[in-house]
Amino acid sequence: MKQLKDLFKKILNFFTSGTERSVLVICFLVSSLFWVLIKFSKEYTYYIDYPIEIVNQPIERYLKEPPLSSLKIKVKGFGFNFLKETFVRRNIKLDVSKLNYLPSKESYFWLTESNLPEMAIELNGFSIIEIEPDSLFLSYSNKTKKTVEVRVPLQLEFRENYIQYSSLKISRSNIEVYGPSHLVDTLSVLYTEPLISMDVVADIDAELRLVFPDKLLSSRDTLIEVHLDVARFTQINKVIPIRLKNFPKGSTLSLKPSEVELSFWIAMQDVDKVSDSDFYIYCDYNEVLKTKSSVLNVFIDDAKYPSIVKRVKYSPTTIEFVDY
Repeated sequence: MKQLKDLFKKILNFFTSGTERSVLVICFLVSSLFWVLIKFSKEYTYYIDYPIEIVNQPIERYLKEPPLSSLKIKVKGFGFNFLKETFVRRNIKLDVSKLNYLPSKESYFWLTESNLPEMAIELNGFSIIEIEPDSLFLSYSNKTKKTVEVRVPLQLEFRENYIQYSSLKISRSNIEVYGPSHLVDTLSVLYTEPLISMDVVADIDAELRLVFPDKLLSSRDTLIEVHLDVARFTQINKVIPIRLKNFPKGSTLSLKPSEVELSFWIAMQDVDKVSDSDFYIYCDYNEVLKTKSSVLNVFIDDAKYPSIVKRVKYSPTTIEFVDY
């Protein structure tokens, strides 16, 4: 603030000093001001671009050709109005559902005359001389329809000891897509924008937008709701005995070791739902008949332990045996 005051004081002192230099600057500024006032007080004829926004297009049809993005309006007005126009943002909304249909051309058409009063109000201060073009035609072709699978790309980073608890739930697993047949026929999957979250520690609820690979493709539903359950996990360690499959009756076999150290991850809320009997660790004696070796591989039956158990590991993965 002090610097601004000092700067203002220096400028004021310069203009009140009465020096030849300050007088020249004052004369230049005054003459420039009069020049601007004179120039902008005159009337000019020029073109103004008036952007067009097409709304409520039929979902089952697509435009054969890209429509005009703006109208060129020839207007007459004072320079100050043209200066003000550079800071104005406006557009015309073309509601296709309200346009007239021309069967001979299979097109919807729009006449500038029907919107002239509205444009005249918005262009207050100008006289409208001419509008180019004086009409617009929107030619559509029929789209084809196809039901495709919806997938959600995941970019998630969980905080330590947190993990995805269940599969991702989405509001629509399949969706109807409309578009030209040459595009729709090659489409089997439609992706949403990625679900991105860092340092995840809680359930995720989000709304994701569908990503269409071509602007001619569309759907009635463009937003997909997703839900992901997240839980804090803990590591559990157990000692599980090794069982023997296909062991001949009447034989005696000693396993070394006879147990494995097993670890797994499980949500803290599910710890009490798992017991030692849920894990079936075994060796297959038929390996001996094939390899003639005194070493057996150790296996775990993946189908027996609960799906709530994650990252199962055990050691050792091979054992020795002695047959008496």
